[in-house]
Amino acid sequence: MEQRQSQEASTSSFPTSPEEFDADDRISFSKLDNKFLLVQEDGTEFEFDDALKRWIPLLDEALLEEQQKAYRVSGVDEDEPVEAMRKKRKKVYINGEDEGGRATKAPKKSKAPLPPRPNTAIYVTGLPFDATVSEVHEVFSRKCGVIAEEIDSGKPRIKLYTNEKGEFKGDALVVFFKPASVELAIMLLDDTEFRLGAGGESSGRMRVQAADSSYKKVQPEGATTTEKEKPKTSMRDKQKIIRKTQKLDARLADWSDDEPSSLVDSGSKWDKVVILKHMFTLEELAEDPAAILDIKEDIREECSKLGDVTNVILYDLEPDGVASVRFTDAEAARACVGVMDGRGFAGQNVEAYISDGPHRFKQSKKKGDDDVVADVPEPSEVS
Repeated sequence: MEQRQSQEASTSSFPTSPEEFDADDRISFSKLDNKFLLVQEDGTEFEFDDALKRWIPLLDEALLEEQQKAYRVSGVDEDEPVEAMRKKRKKVYINGEDEGGRATKAPKKSKAPLPPRPNTAIYVTGLPFDATVSEVHEVFSRKCGVIAEEIDSGKPRIKLYTNEKGEFKGDALVVFFKPASVELAIMLLDDTEFRLGAGGESSGRMRVQAADSSYKKVQPEGATTTEKEKPKTSMRDKQKIIRKTQKLDARLADWSDDEPSSLVDSGSKWDKVVILKHMFTLEELAEDPAAILDIKEDIREECSKLGDVTNVILYDLEPDGVASVRFTDAEAARACVGVMDGRGFAGQNVEAYISDGPHRFKQSKKKGDDDVVADVPEPSEVS
């Protein structure tokens, strides 16, 4: 009760107006969770409930365990099996009575187990054999979110798996800071090219899936039995964790500000249209005019993996190889930008962004082509 009153007194000093949040260094906004987060100096975390207009404390498993220890009864072994405790008490409950015929209270129900912690890791296969930790970090942090770091070394939590000869075998484990990054990584990067070779050749397509919880149980080679036991967290280590959490929260806020979704008005008539550049060359079309249909089909096929595509237009007179793709919803369009921007296509690096309005892209007009529109599309064309 005292702890609850203390928390309520503490939160009463927190700002409750979003306009005031920017001025408070303790507060950051996570677009992955779509919530404001506040981390105090002592490591206590809160999230802002927009409906209640108040800060709600968050309890992690370590803190919950500490609270349970505080309420333990001296002399009572809570880890002792229930059956052994029954024998020790020498009581047999029958129809609500003990062995002496006295009325008894029903035994209390055991506490429900704590829910499993959400998964924050992915397992990647099909990576190039010469891929490095820094390269994996660049690809996945740029598109999917902040990657967790080791508390002491500050190194990203990325593990490259090797074979019996010590050679990288193309598999990697990536641990993110937030669970939402797992789904984002699968949606944006699964079955895509990790990088292009020097001549534009594909290095192979990688596969991304959620990692199972067994990765948490893997211990460093050579660790002794004592080292494998879960050590108690010291106050010094707790302070390190607090500082690391605050640092990653701030980095997450910076990453969210750079997301394409934050740069586009969600109510815009153009937020469903993606502009793609460097999808073809004029020389390529001059050699084979029929290639337009093949290129459009390739674009539609790739983009359809991210959502329903209603229209693909090739601006065949543009030296930058411009094409536009219209989706049925803005979320699919943003996902398309995340996947296609910087990706290799036909030996070129694609530039992708959400359309911000009418563009004067040049296109030849051919009869019978349903996708032919005016040089300056009207807003109704992409509504």
